[in-house]
Amino acid sequence: MALLGTVGCSRSADTVESRTSTQPSPSFSPAAMRLDKPEKLLGRWNESVDRRLIGLAEKNMGFFKTFVQGEPTSAVGTAYVVAKERRSPERGIYRDDDRFILLSGVSGTVTAPDAVLDAVFAGLTAVDEVKPVPSGPLGGKARCGVGRSKDVRIDVCVWASAQTLGMIHFAGLTQADDPGEKFRQIRSQTEHAAG
Repeated sequence: MALLGTVGCSRSADTVESRTSTQPSPSFSPAAMRLDKPEKLLGRWNESVDRRLIGLAEKNMGFFKTFVQGEPTSAVGTAYVVAKERRSPERGIYRDDDRFILLSGVSGTVTAPDAVLDAVFAGLTAVDEVKPVPSGPLGGKARCGVGRSKDVRIDVCVWASAQTLGMIHFAGLTQADDPGEKFRQIRSQTEHAAG
């Protein structure tokens, strides 16, 4: 299953580091932040058991670890579905509604959020219409874009702050579903003050 979510082949973190090493360190808020996977997203989306989807989210999470100085303080890589998943010998894991959400992110020290966003979207070559969007009350920078995979609309939103970096894929949502607003809601469910 090919999906827009695999960004590991994009510019490496070394490229971002080399472009930003002369810039001053970002200022940090007093509270350290961490990411935790919610039990449910948006009140009704359940965590998936589909290893293909979870594997894509984990691959993105692994790539994001390269943008954090030292070891991440937390990491999340999982998928959510709106319909109940079933198993069958013929079809494997399937569901009646093909919509899904991938959630990937890390926390730690992230330098140069704008350069990180540039690097992430450079790897998402099938994503167009990339625009800055409000990042919500948690701050940082955010951008969203749109792509297609097997005729399915894929909205991709990425945020980067001094302490967190994450990406959310929305597969099968429409523009009327307002992926930008759902992105901010999911980020608020996922990102919390540590301790």
